[in-house]
Amino acid sequence: MNGKNYEKAHVSPEGVTMRREYYLHKRKNGIFYVEFINPENGKKLSARSTGETVRSKAEAKAEFWLLNGIPTGRNRKPRPIEEAAGTESIIKSIRRADLNPDDALRIVSILKNLSLIDIAAVKNTGKGAVPFADFLLTFWDYDKSEYIRDKIAHGQSFHKSHARECMNRVKSVLIPFFGDKKLNCITTDDLKKLSRQLSDRRLATSTINQITLCARTPLKWAYEQKIIPENPCIGLTSFSITNEKRGILNKAEVKAVFAADWKDKGAFVASLLAATTGARLGEIRALRRSDIGEATLNIAKSYSAFDGLKCPKNSEKRFVHLIPVTKDALLDLLKDNPHDTADPFIFYSTLPDKPCDGLILLNGFKNAMDSVNAVYMEAAKKEKLDKPGIQIDYKARNVVFHSWRHFFCTLADNEIDAKKVKKVSGHLSDDVFKHYSSHTDENDVREVGKVLEKALENIIPFKKAG
Repeated sequence: MNGKNYEKAHVSPEGVTMRREYYLHKRKNGIFYVEFINPENGKKLSARSTGETVRSKAEAKAEFWLLNGIPTGRNRKPRPIEEAAGTESIIKSIRRADLNPDDALRIVSILKNLSLIDIAAVKNTGKGAVPFADFLLTFWDYDKSEYIRDKIAHGQSFHKSHARECMNRVKSVLIPFFGDKKLNCITTDDLKKLSRQLSDRRLATSTINQITLCARTPLKWAYEQKIIPENPCIGLTSFSITNEKRGILNKAEVKAVFAADWKDKGAFVASLLAATTGARLGEIRALRRSDIGEATLNIAKSYSAFDGLKCPKNSEKRFVHLIPVTKDALLDLLKDNPHDTADPFIFYSTLPDKPCDGLILLNGFKNAMDSVNAVYMEAAKKEKLDKPGIQIDYKARNVVFHSWRHFFCTLADNEIDAKKVKKVSGHLSDDVFKHYSSHTDENDVREVGKVLEKALENIIPFKKAG
């Protein structure tokens, strides 16, 4: 610095000279600059322009700042010397430190959490610097994902079908949305914007949650693995589920459907089984001959196209009561199985090691409902009725194969204690049922079965498919 330095010392009332408080010096442009002294360590702070060319005026301004605080920031808000000194020490420490990209990102994260900045910091190196799209593609790859591998290693189930569904959502929605943005640059605002865009598309709320979860789960894991310094998902609100409920047939409709002319025996037996046991479609497809007991059915597996055989939903193996008509139908269907295997699938396909396609069973159910509609429509015309006695609009009512399970549970709930119904049907939605063992009490199976058998007497016709 050029120009003469001027010291300003503090004199106590007793006349004792104390440590100097600032220096003044003039630069080539003629303006005086002041360097205040850090009261903690006696070191100079960075020089600040007084904007004055006359020493007395510069000194007066320095004295004013010393008393009222140093103007800082864009708003020139006064800050006490002690605070200014502390901030300057931090800045000097950062400048002198041998920082790596991870350190820099941690510093930025702290500033963001203090709401002092609202920008995304980009690291040039480190795991977090990869494009988010690439990270997602690896994260949901069943064979490459560290996340999935760790889940399986700790005894948790993770199905290939779920990984595939997530991968499809990544490719169709998330990659186009995030583009080439890096993993460590994803912000809470990005995720909120994604949710708003999905909502504007009028997607079901459960679908929106599932799509955003494909981004939130990897981000949470990346934070836990210290790949990114903060979790941008914290504070996000999930959409409340308002999906259209699956429709359910009433007793008259069920009776008419089972009395209809079914073209596919396997579809008839599958619907009969679902209606009388509450079994899910995947569980039905996985059944083998060895699962048929004297009066019960062992539901120990489920089947999907991508995972093959797997555990049932909630990993809950269970026994269900078989009413005689259902057991007879299963055994009758087994006789048609063309494959000579030790333990064949009941709902067989052209291949001995795979069961039939679930669409065959669903379409058979729909065809039966169409048949009912046709019969009752014809009857209404003959009798000149205003409308048919039964007309099942399964599309508008969202009646699907899983509706049989709803029918079973509704019927059972009206007849039997709810806890026993949940144990037998494999429902674990309430925490109170999570402590039950994987096998179901035989007395509950027998009680539920007998009561339902009586309730179904006037609904399920004792007939076989043609």
